[in-house]
Amino acid sequence: MAQNSTENHVHNNNNNLNVERRASLANLNRRASIQEIQEVFPRCDAFLLKKWEHIFSTFFDRNHSHQMDWDDFYLVVKNTREIYGRDSKQYNYAKESMQALWSGLCKLADSDANELITLDEWIDLLKKVDLKNRTEPRWFIQYQDFMFKLFDVGEDGYVDLQEYIDGMSAYGFGEKEAKEAFELFAIQRPREHAKPLSKIDREFWKIMFLELFFSSDPDIPSNNLFGKLPSN
Repeated sequence: MAQNSTENHVHNNNNNLNVERRASLANLNRRASIQEIQEVFPRCDAFLLKKWEHIFSTFFDRNHSHQMDWDDFYLVVKNTREIYGRDSKQYNYAKESMQALWSGLCKLADSDANELITLDEWIDLLKKVDLKNRTEPRWFIQYQDFMFKLFDVGEDGYVDLQEYIDGMSAYGFGEKEAKEAFELFAIQRPREHAKPLSKIDREFWKIMFLELFFSSDPDIPSNNLFGKLPSN
């Protein structure tokens, strides 16, 4: 009986510590370190945590508030108008799609229903996915389709270097860093016989999108789809 009481006490202390760490992670006014994230999610693959934080902080958190909110998504719409023009298909498509994508993400990840998505909520969503068995929520398919259609200005079923550069600029990426990322991921497969590709089709985009989010392989080119992944 005493042993059970001790075990319960230890379990409760561990739970309280994790709650404190999670709250601290959610309220940081800076980017979290991988060590801080691992303390909250010790069972998650360290490389996946690194990618998820990178995607969260550099791609989705466009206003650098250290959480996702509607303003981050609206900035993409605003930038799309500036890049492609108010009367462009790209701007109208972004304007029509982004509110639905934001609402869909909130339904999946916003556990406290405050219309803000913190890093811990983001990781909670992603860690449930099994890439092998394709258990990703439909939201990922919708966002993947949105990005390809937004980038494919020529509507020919391909995204080339210039289209990728223009599309990434809607997310705040400069020409140089977008070009560097494209050259890193636009490579034929298998890797042993890899040759640069001048453009990528929708099916290849789908594969890379899922690998970016859910593959723990640090060597795949797809890791650079949303900008070059830092080496450390």
